[in-house]
Amino acid sequence: MALRRTYSYTQSCDMTIADELDVETGESAVSGELDAVLSPFDPELFFAEYWNKKALYIKGHPGKFAGLFDREGFLRASHKCADLKVGYTDENGWPAHFNIRPDQIPEMLGKGKTVCASVVDLDEPALTTFLKEYKKSFRVAGKFSFNSYLSPDRAGFGLHLDHHPVSILQLEGQKRWWYSSEPGLKQVISNVSFPVDRDVLKLPWVTVERPAEASLCEVVLSPGDVLYLPKGCWHRAQAIEYSLGLTLAMESVSLLDLIQTALLPKLNTVAFRDALPGYPNSSLGAEMPVELEELFASSLEQLRLLIESFSPSELYAIWNQVEAQVQNTRLRAETRSATNLRSVVSTQTS
Repeated sequence: MALRRTYSYTQSCDMTIADELDVETGESAVSGELDAVLSPFDPELFFAEYWNKKALYIKGHPGKFAGLFDREGFLRASHKCADLKVGYTDENGWPAHFNIRPDQIPEMLGKGKTVCASVVDLDEPALTTFLKEYKKSFRVAGKFSFNSYLSPDRAGFGLHLDHHPVSILQLEGQKRWWYSSEPGLKQVISNVSFPVDRDVLKLPWVTVERPAEASLCEVVLSPGDVLYLPKGCWHRAQAIEYSLGLTLAMESVSLLDLIQTALLPKLNTVAFRDALPGYPNSSLGAEMPVELEELFASSLEQLRLLIESFSPSELYAIWNQVEAQVQNTRLRAETRSATNLRSVVSTQTS
């Protein structure tokens, strides 16, 4: 009988064997059951101390994800995935990508580039079964999907962070990861990539500094290993000879999405949809037309009353409706976002 080990983790990224329990280990995790995916780590401890808070590296065993997905599956999925692309750094040092055809995969690998296939779980029974079971342990108003990364030696995406949590499942080969133990940004509205020649990046909503290299955790993922990164955690990766991995992306709607969902049906009236009047150019001076001023004032008053009529419990009810809808609906590639509400968020993960 093999022994199941429990591990303790610290913010400094050290991992030590705390003790050994006489429990069988080496079980397969291809079913998607959370206990098996996180094994030998305690799921209750995961939710209490790591979920949405800190990164977590879990050492696995080579057979943990055997049969879930492989290189043959990657090539098969490349013909029907939502997006097939190659990442690179442009002449100005900015991360960029371009789309390729499935028949170009060998050429791109030969040139030392990582090939990313987005939403590979479409029409892949093992992956769809995994996601269906895995999501049972979470209440997230959003979509869970798999992206897959096929990398030759030393290939991988540069330093960036994602706007949603991810869990990396290493399937074949090895990949070295550098990552922040906690989110570098607490509020993230899109993925953020650092160009190679910048130490400070000004975003529309915040200015961020490049994390010090010494502050990043470093680990080599081997088949069966898992790396969980909350949204906003900086990370980069580089394959060692060859690597195939799955990134489980856990996307979620935003507060703005919920408010829009709540308001739009009530604003879908003749008064709000009626086309606004136009005016001769010569008739308009610096003053707003009285007709428009009265119309805008009355409409804003209606909007204020409508917003004041909502309560937190009503928004929570809508959150539950969205969560149930996504849980019970098979979303196709064209509905890439969680609820069709999010349309401007990029999907690059590593």
